[in-house]
Amino acid sequence: MTLPNALVDLRRARQSIAAELRAHGFERDHLDDVVSVVNELMTAAHECQVTRPLELSVVVYPHVTTVRLRCDRKVELRDKPFQLRERMLSRLTLECGRRARPDGDVDLWAEVIRRDSVDAL
Repeated sequence: MTLPNALVDLRRARQSIAAELRAHGFERDHLDDVVSVVNELMTAAHECQVTRPLELSVVVYPHVTTVRLRCDRKVELRDKPFQLRERMLSRLTLECGRRARPDGDVDLWAEVIRRDSVDAL
């Protein structure tokens, strides 16, 4: 999914992501978690003034959903001084971070754990 205007209208981007995930049968709690994580990653990109359209990929596995957001520059996930983004992401994800790509772009990524799979363990 490419989000050409995501940085202009974060609210509309969140709504389109939620609609897409809902169409694929995501449960409400997991859908909310994934949309919250996507929102935090997109906001970080916005704050770091990413200029190109964002490329978002969401891949569903049995116990986690992987979110990747490709950006055209280094994006900082830490939000000082209170680190609210870090705390939110650590609560909703198994792991998250950023990865440099050979072409100079950066991927922000997160693995959102499925609550129902945790309850079953």
